[in-house]
Amino acid sequence: MSLPFTLSLILTDCMSKNAIWDLIAKKLSGEASIEELSQLENLLRANPEMHYPIQTVADLWHHATPDTEDAHLAFSVHAERMKQLGIDIEPPTAYPFDIEVNPGRKRKLLLASLSVLFVLFIGYYSWPAFFPAAPKTAARALADKSEISTKYGSRTKLLLPDGTQVWLNSGSKLSYDKTYGNGIREVALSGEAYFDVVKNPSLPFVIHTSSINIKVLGTAFNVKSFPGEKNTETSLIRGSIEVTFKNRPSEKIILKPNEKLITANEEPVKDAEPAGEPAEKAKLVMAKEPVKAEPLVLVSHLTYEPRDSTVIETSWMDNKLIFRSETFEELAVKMERWYGVNIRFADEEIKPKRLNGIFENESVQQALNALQLVTHFTYTINKNEIVISSK
Repeated sequence: MSLPFTLSLILTDCMSKNAIWDLIAKKLSGEASIEELSQLENLLRANPEMHYPIQTVADLWHHATPDTEDAHLAFSVHAERMKQLGIDIEPPTAYPFDIEVNPGRKRKLLLASLSVLFVLFIGYYSWPAFFPAAPKTAARALADKSEISTKYGSRTKLLLPDGTQVWLNSGSKLSYDKTYGNGIREVALSGEAYFDVVKNPSLPFVIHTSSINIKVLGTAFNVKSFPGEKNTETSLIRGSIEVTFKNRPSEKIILKPNEKLITANEEPVKDAEPAGEPAEKAKLVMAKEPVKAEPLVLVSHLTYEPRDSTVIETSWMDNKLIFRSETFEELAVKMERWYGVNIRFADEEIKPKRLNGIFENESVQQALNALQLVTHFTYTINKNEIVISSK
């Protein structure tokens, strides 16, 4: 008797994932051949959703001094999830991190652990196939997404399931569905990131920000879209990208290498600008009643640092904070993200001062001391709180 179609698909999927776990065990223990590593790569391309659990296991395996309390806590969380599925499990008498392991048995222990994880993984994700699913709540919808964020003062690099590389600047967040790569490659960005996208003509890569959508096939570019800032910027290094605007989806702009697009984010301006304002500096204007104005869009060339030809738009990746003719207020926002501090101005007249410079290895105190050489102010530091006052 043939198996039901749904069950057959699940069993096929189980066999594929079982092979992945076996190959991962060999890779982590250093026993995988070149052919097996190639087979693993092909299986992961066919099962992109496996990247996240595998990365988690790899991180745990390579951790030099695992925390026993973390292991116990992880088991407690897992036990609670199983309890919600109607499965009661007893805590183990010992945890893998509590015992010394003979090096010759490392792969066997790892494979056994992965087998348990595999069974739990399949049980958890195939459960809806046999039982009616409850209505999707906001919490469940959130669980279907992968989200990576960076705190102020830190930056990180990540690899998406299709091999696309992403560098996240401080104070940024990237999210994508766990179905990423299965007929769709879409991410949402809040903050700043540099993308090196794996080329796939049949599967475009799309980035959603608060004001624009960016569509690419395979290219390298930078996107800056921080909440609360006046503009969103897209800087193209290699390839080409298509930019559309959320409030005007029928219009699009194609960027070429060495070009950047700047669009004003939608935010009302309280007072109209004075007459005679140059057209290229036109800003959003509103009448007495609040109305949404069309955003300013400007396409220009990338800017370079004369000393070493650094691309200023992507200088943060080289650990350089470059600022050119920026107000002290604008620079303070960048310094907050860069150093992980909070900056407050005690006197308003200091904010519009225009500044130029480069910070690389300077501490926040060294950076402030350097700024004091070109503009007059004093400052106090209390932990991560900085107050700037006029002299």
